[in-house]
Amino acid sequence: MAVMDPCDSCGEATPVYRLTSVILDGRIARVCPRCVATEKDRIELPFAPRPDQGAIQPSTSRDIW
Repeated sequence: MAVMDPCDSCGEATPVYRLTSVILDGRIARVCPRCVATEKDRIELPFAPRPDQGAIQPSTSRDIW
C-alpha cells in the first residue's frame, strides 16, 4: 500500500512517489501530476536550459580551461 499525502494545490490524496516538488506562486509545493499539467502558468522554473549549446556542460567546456 502506498503512502498518501495531499497535493498542496488541489488537496487530493496522491501517492508520495507521484508528487512533484515545484515552485508554485513563489513557494515550494508538492503537487500531483494533474496540477503540474494544468497549472503550468503558476509554476516557476528555477533555471531554464540555454538556447545555445544546451548540452554542453560548463565544467567540461574548453572555454573555462
